[in-house]
Amino acid sequence: MNIQVKDSLIAGLINGAINGYIASHHFKGMSSVPMSMEMISNSQVTVWGQAISLTFGLGIILSLITSKLFLRQLKTSHPQQSHELQRSFWKDLLPIALMQAGALFGWFVALAVIWTKYAGEVLVSPNTAVILIGVFAFIITLFVEVRTKKSIIYKKVNLLEQNTI
Repeated sequence: MNIQVKDSLIAGLINGAINGYIASHHFKGMSSVPMSMEMISNSQVTVWGQAISLTFGLGIILSLITSKLFLRQLKTSHPQQSHELQRSFWKDLLPIALMQAGALFGWFVALAVIWTKYAGEVLVSPNTAVILIGVFAFIITLFVEVRTKKSIIYKKVNLLEQNTI
């Protein structure tokens, strides 16, 4: 089975639209929205702040939903391997979700810090901020779906001992 990004495009567009709509309420009434602030700790709503919180929450939820739906799909399309597709929520699926969300969180924090260092405080219109959050949600969806599916179907192999880990 070949996991492809194009298989997640529709889900990405849907999540982008939903999260863009949600973000529109965060930015409602603001004349401009900062991309980031010059300090790490602040109480103001920023585009990067919304994106970073989105990575962890959406990352975990989306990974868990994707894993359950994907396992159901695999069990019907590959019934002969259904015993190999048994996954424990706590032992298998939750760690996959935490790993995907953690990786995204790290990347987005790093990008926000780099943005702040080199671009500083940039103000955008609320509509631009909403579009950016939608784009971030789209990217998060693609990343999480593809990596979650790959984590489910690929096993790690110890090359020295030839045992699966």
